[in-house]
Amino acid sequence: MFSSVLLCAIALAPFAQLAAGSPVSSQVQNISKRGCPSEVNISNPLIPYLDYPAFRAAAKDAVAALEVFKEIGKPPAHPGKALQCERIRVRKEWRRLTTKEKKAYIRAEKCLQKSPNFGLTANETFTFHDGLTNAHAQGFVRYHAGPKFLPWHRWFVWHHGYSLEKLCGYKGPVPYWDYTLDAGPNFYSAPVFSNDPEIGFGDGGSVPINELGGRAGGFIVDKGAFANYRPNLPLPHFLVRNFTPDALYNPDNKYGIALSDTINKTARERVLSATDFWQFETMIDGLDEPNFRSLHNSGHFFLGGDAQSFNWLDGTPWGGSQVFGANDPLFYLHHGNVDHVWWEWQNKKEGYQYDFRGREGGTDSICDDLPLNNLGPDVPIGLALKTEWYPQCYTYEY
Repeated sequence: MFSSVLLCAIALAPFAQLAAGSPVSSQVQNISKRGCPSEVNISNPLIPYLDYPAFRAAAKDAVAALEVFKEIGKPPAHPGKALQCERIRVRKEWRRLTTKEKKAYIRAEKCLQKSPNFGLTANETFTFHDGLTNAHAQGFVRYHAGPKFLPWHRWFVWHHGYSLEKLCGYKGPVPYWDYTLDAGPNFYSAPVFSNDPEIGFGDGGSVPINELGGRAGGFIVDKGAFANYRPNLPLPHFLVRNFTPDALYNPDNKYGIALSDTINKTARERVLSATDFWQFETMIDGLDEPNFRSLHNSGHFFLGGDAQSFNWLDGTPWGGSQVFGANDPLFYLHHGNVDHVWWEWQNKKEGYQYDFRGREGGTDSICDDLPLNNLGPDVPIGLALKTEWYPQCYTYEY
C-alpha cells in the first residue's frame, strides 16, 4: 500500500511541474517589447461568427496602446479604432440576475450542449460545449500555473459567453459566482446548487458512479437543469461532482467546509493586496501554497468530479496530460469569478490595468500568443489585458 506522503507526491506532481520556479519576483522587470514579431494568424477561420481580420487589427492596436503606456506612464487618450466597442456588456454575480435572466442563461447553456462544434473536436457529432472543453484540455500545461493562466482563461470565458449569444441567442448578463459570499458551514446551500429544473445547477448528487476508471468517480448530477447530462470527453459519461472532503486538499475539513478558509473574504483581500501581476497570479493560483489551495484551485477542489479536473483523473489514460473541468457548467461561473477578482485588482490602480509579467528572469511578453486550440485565432496576451477593448467589450457591475 502506498504511503499518504507518496500518494500526495503523485497527485501533486503535475502541479509542481507547472509551478516550478514560481516564487514571487523581488525585482519587477518590464518585459514588454517594441511591437510584435508577427501578426495574428487568421488562416484557419473555423468559427463562423468570429471576425478574424478584426481580431488581427485589434491585436496591433492593443500592443501599440500598451507601448504608449510603457513609454509615458499613461494610456493613450484615444486607443486605436480597432479596439472600440459598439457596446459594453455588464457582467453580474449570479444572485443579481433576475429569474427570467437565469432561465434564459440556463437555456442557452443547454443549447451549447446541442450545437455543432465547427471542427473543434475530431468527432463531428460532439457538441460545441464539448468543443470548448476540448480547447481547454489540449496542452493545458501551456496556460495553467503560469503567467498565461489569467489572460487565457479570460479569453476562454469571454468566448463561451459570446457563443451563448451568437449560437443560442442569449442577450442577458454573463454571470459569475462570487463564492466568497457563501464561504462557511452552509457553503453547499449556495443558490447555484439549487435543484430547480429551470434555474439550478444541481447539487452534489447521491448516486455513486465511476465510468472512467482510476479515481474518476463521484456522484451523478441528477437534479437541477443539467440533471443526467452526459458530456462526451474524455469518453461519454454522466457529469459527476463529489462534495466529500478531499483527503489531499481538505483532510477532515481542516480548511473549513468546501475549503472555505481559502476562498473567503479574507483570502480574497489577500489576493487583492498584490502589488504586481506576477504576485497576483501567484496568490490567486496558489503557487505559494504547498497544495495549491487558492481562490482559483479551491474552486475546483470543492466541486470535485469533472470540475476537479486534476488528480480526479489519476489512474486513467488522461491523468496528468489533460483536464476536462469545463464539462461542468459551473466551470464558467467559477472562472468568471476569478476574472472578476483580476478585473477588480486591475482597476485599483492604473498601472495594474496594463501590467503583465512572469517570474523573475523569464521572457514572458505581451506579444506571447494565447494558444486557443482553434477556438478563434491565437491572439497576443496584450489584447486580453483590458476587458473594455474589442472584441471582449465587457465590464463588471461592481
